[in-house]
Amino acid sequence: MQAPTHPPPLLAAFLAAQYRVYLPDGEQLLAPGRPFGAKIGAAGTPWALLTAFNPGALAREARANDAAQSRLLALLRAAGHTCWPGLNSDPRGGHAERSVFALGIGAEEADRLADRFGQCGLLAGRLGEAACLRVLRAHWPLPVVDTPFVVWVASVSTEAQRP
Repeated sequence: MQAPTHPPPLLAAFLAAQYRVYLPDGEQLLAPGRPFGAKIGAAGTPWALLTAFNPGALAREARANDAAQSRLLALLRAAGHTCWPGLNSDPRGGHAERSVFALGIGAEEADRLADRFGQCGLLAGRLGEAACLRVLRAHWPLPVVDTPFVVWVASVSTEAQRP
């Protein structure tokens, strides 16, 4: 099968989404391919924007999303990461879901957590450098397409590890 030459709809939506983090000094926007230089740590410090909402990009009820998001936040805090609330949303005002911005988390650890919570992708980077959309192959329903600032990563967890 030949890979598509343009992003499939779900990937296009992820790339176009508005990613916000609510820091003590105000709201900051994140975007794949754009540097994130908020003054919250030393340049090069890793970060990730994660959510536990709607695993597999399938809608589920608010109570289940809220419970999973609370578990994700607890795991991040237990690992010693500084966290701030975030919001991932459709720029046209449609879909929105809460997220958490974790400072000090490496991309591989963030991938494992996103995978554990059934996520198709996450935003990650290092302070002062361009953000990347990291897509988890095991949760991705469509063929891989080469797109700037997208990193395709292998899934690492099993169904039994997922909350």
